Amino acid sequence: MTRCVAFAGRHFHQPAFSTSPPHTFTTRLSMSTAATEESQQEQREESRPPQPNDREETLVSPWAQATTREGRNNKSRFRQHVNPLARRFQMETELPMEWPQGTFDDPSLPLHLDIGCGKGGFLLELATTRRQEQADVQMNYLGLEIRPNVARHAKGRVARYNLTGSLDFIGCNANVDLRRLLSLYQENGGGSIDFVSIQFPDPHFKASHVKRRVVTPELVVALADFLAEGKEVFIQSDVQELFDDMREKFREYGAELFEDTVEDFGKFLPENPIGVPTEREISVLDQDLPVYRTIFRRTGKAVEE
Repeated sequence: MTRCVAFAGRHFHQPAFSTSPPHTFTTRLSMSTAATEESQQEQREESRPPQPNDREETLVSPWAQATTREGRNNKSRFRQHVNPLARRFQMETELPMEWPQGTFDDPSLPLHLDIGCGKGGFLLELATTRRQEQADVQMNYLGLEIRPNVARHAKGRVARYNLTGSLDFIGCNANVDLRRLLSLYQENGGGSIDFVSIQFPDPHFKASHVKRRVVTPELVVALADFLAEGKEVFIQSDVQELFDDMREKFREYGAELFEDTVEDFGKFLPENPIGVPTEREISVLDQDLPVYRTIFRRTGKAVEE
């Protein structure tokens, strides 16, 4: 028995039931077991008190140790989740000397910052589209991603899209390193942060894992510190509970610092204001499922010391 599958306008017939050789199941089981063990190890690290030799063990950041799996066409093995509270993710990331000088052709241009950029498809598409259709929009683009191998994969795509000098990806934990990164960016000649996007972040569904979510009070205040009046933060998710949680954080801890452009908490932006969807967004909309969105605009209120 076969079923018809459409791909790129063509139709293919494939068995309705898996015909994978036995070793395929064993391989997948081994990968699943390894991922479970790594997750359990991260949970132990989260609750484990610091030890005398911790400094020596974590001397090299996980982003410096990342392997280039994209070179082996092994993208399917990227982990979907990591524990941002694990010890190894509490480090500062490594940056080139004088960054962003030498990374961006013109660091003084305004910056679009995408927190939790994944494999970088959104920024790659956005930068390419603007270059082709909006030549008058001159910006730099920076994506931050906590998963080391995913960040490395995204960075490897920049040259293939001919975007070297205007787009960069950095592996880091935004909840640990965002303020330092933005400080270095502006101290070393970087331009204003004009727009921030936080799209479909990991929902961390378990009640005990909610503290792992990317939007925290500290992140809200850090963004307020570096965004000038009128600059915007765009958030969206297909998980309403997560979206509401992010929105509440900005409304509570960014009170007077940010204005929600959709005043009614029960309402959302009907369309993506950027005009370029993420891969996740496309998948969700293709299933006729809702996406929850809003934009927060920076007010003129200064952050209190």
